Amino acid sequence: MSDRMPLTLQVKLLGEWSITCGDRAITSINTARSQALLAYLILHRHLPQPRQRLASHLWVDSTDTQARSNLRKELTYLRRDLPKAEQFLLVESKTLQWSPIAPFTLDVMEFENALKAAEMADFPVKQALLKQAIALYKGDLLPSCEDEWIVPERDRSSTSTLVLWRN
Repeated sequence: MSDRMPLTLQVKLLGEWSITCGDRAITSINTARSQALLAYLILHRHLPQPRQRLASHLWVDSTDTQARSNLRKELTYLRRDLPKAEQFLLVESKTLQWSPIAPFTLDVMEFENALKAAEMADFPVKQALLKQAIALYKGDLLPSCEDEWIVPERDRSSTSTLVLWRN
């Protein structure tokens, strides 16, 4: 693959964590903290995230100093393990952000888009979109994460799932 060719990541957060680049699984992002950091950035991709907020969300039982140190370490690992990380991560001195122009797919986003499209569609198309959403839903949002920040995200995902089953 050419160095100029953008890599497209496929990120799966519903059910078991999975991240692939093309046909290659990225298994080096395998700690709960690295996965939580990446998931947080992707799920909150529309705005830069203050490092202090990230650190306090991911290391709630640590001092501010220790939490910031832990964030720096995890960011170092993530930049090392994510292919062409600079294409996906916008790293500033005070903020981190998943690039809004990063080429990636996200099962959560595809699931929500299928449900939204189904709401507007006529029966045959609606049925196909609901089947697509069912196929995408592999379980709770990032079930390995027990952090408080994910609870509202998981609740939103669960509510969408209830809508799906009612249809």
